[in-house]
Amino acid sequence: MRSQQQLEDDYLRDRKRLEEKEEALFQQKMKGLQALDSIAEASHYYLRDFAPEAMNMRRGMDGLESMRDDFGALHRKEKRRLDQELEDLTADYRRQQTIRSEREESL
Repeated sequence: MRSQQQLEDDYLRDRKRLEEKEEALFQQKMKGLQALDSIAEASHYYLRDFAPEAMNMRRGMDGLESMRDDFGALHRKEKRRLDQELEDLTADYRRQQTIRSEREESL
């Protein structure tokens, strides 16, 4: 059976790993949103004089906005998955602590 210290060390290591994944996810989100913003700005700047009508330009901007929304939805889904993984990790850690405590008390 694992010692209390090993149990805690494993929990903290896994928790840190999940927090690092969450930070990487946030950084990816920011880079993705910046890329979409850059595309929108460049498109507007370069195409504003060439679009045969404003409606075509608006459709293009709407498409970029739709991509931005999809990107946000994917980010939220992955964030929820990481949050659930952290909750499961914490619940398992607490459950193992309780089992360990009960065993020690019964000795």
